[in-house]
Amino acid sequence: MARKILFPTDGSPAAKAAGRFARDIAKGEGDSLLVLVVAAPAAYGSVEDKAVTEGIASYMRQVAEDEATELSASGVEASFEVVESLEIHEAIVAKAQEAEADMMVMGTHGHTGFRRAVIGSIADKVVRYSDVPVVLVPLKSGE
Repeated sequence: MARKILFPTDGSPAAKAAGRFARDIAKGEGDSLLVLVVAAPAAYGSVEDKAVTEGIASYMRQVAEDEATELSASGVEASFEVVESLEIHEAIVAKAQEAEADMMVMGTHGHTGFRRAVIGSIADKVVRYSDVPVVLVPLKSGE
């Protein structure tokens, strides 16, 4: 039975590694991929810069579209979606539920210690809050 795999991406090298991994899973099993990008509004304090937000959304849409096109060209059924949210991990978890995804594949930079504490990890938050199984692909796996 074909599964629906959610592939959140930001276009980073870590996400690209995860995309290759997701492609290989989907291709081997006849699964479909939903490429998701979350465009965060550009806000400075309580003021949103609409022009910058529109630029971010446009760029992120192109990232998602390019990824879905590349996946489709490799023989995988792929579509894409762009959502706007300040809380990226919440948007990813919500989309996984809404799309009835069977699993997610995400990239991770693999930060540890102080860097992880200061920077935080969207992937870590998704794993903690998602009811959908999450496969994390470290950047080094795609190098």
